[in-house]
Amino acid sequence: MNSVTRDYFRTGFKRWLRWIALAVVFAIACGFLANWQWNRRTQVVKVIARLDHNYDFRVLPLEALVPNRSGFSSTKEYRPVMLAGHYLLQHQTLLRNQPNNGNPGFHQLIPFQLNGGGIVIVDRGWLPTGDRQDSPDLNPLPPASVARLVGRLHHAQQPDSRVAPKGQAMSIYPAQLAKDWGIKPSEIYAGAYVMLADDGTAGSLPIKATKPDITEGNHLSYTFQWILFGLMAFAAIFVNIRRDIQEKRVAEDAAYVPKPKRKRMGDDDKEAEDALLGN
Repeated sequence: MNSVTRDYFRTGFKRWLRWIALAVVFAIACGFLANWQWNRRTQVVKVIARLDHNYDFRVLPLEALVPNRSGFSSTKEYRPVMLAGHYLLQHQTLLRNQPNNGNPGFHQLIPFQLNGGGIVIVDRGWLPTGDRQDSPDLNPLPPASVARLVGRLHHAQQPDSRVAPKGQAMSIYPAQLAKDWGIKPSEIYAGAYVMLADDGTAGSLPIKATKPDITEGNHLSYTFQWILFGLMAFAAIFVNIRRDIQEKRVAEDAAYVPKPKRKRMGDDDKEAEDALLGN
């Protein structure tokens, strides 16, 4: 290293140190974002694996999977369960803001009284929004004779602070629905509801839910993208420091000749084309 380069490092080091510190902060931020995307992918992969494993599992009574009305293990989500009892048809609610294939609509919610005690909310499926009003044109209820049904287990939703019109709800929050229906909170399954698969009724409405189509998304590619951004910050600083050193040496040392850039594949062909066009 000659004296010119040494002088440069003495005078330029502080300036580049600031850029290096900024690159470190940027790389740390990229690392956090990469880890966040990786964790999101991990969560989605777990949900997909649980869905594939549980969706077509053998049917068991609800009480066997949800012994405690306050909730159940996440490993049992989407498992098919059998309910024996009867619908409480006097209590039915429409769940708002439930699109289906891009069409606005509602889900029909009806509590189901179990023979062994307790009441569980059943989501019977989707109803389209009416042509002239903000409610379905048709809202067919199941017959009172329904005594058994099969559905899939879901965790109860979180409360929604928005106020729904009378006879409607913003989320499947059992505690609030029980209050609206005049049901004792101790009687309702507060941590679970059932998405209907079959209750023996005919008719095109409500439209029963199908298996969710869940994909991993772009979380993995975004993870590598943020890692690459962090590395690129240091690469850009190194390239600029090297270029700055060369420019300073060229300006102060007449005998210094920078090494020519290594030709990339295809450069010779480009030079030949330029020469032909020039002629």
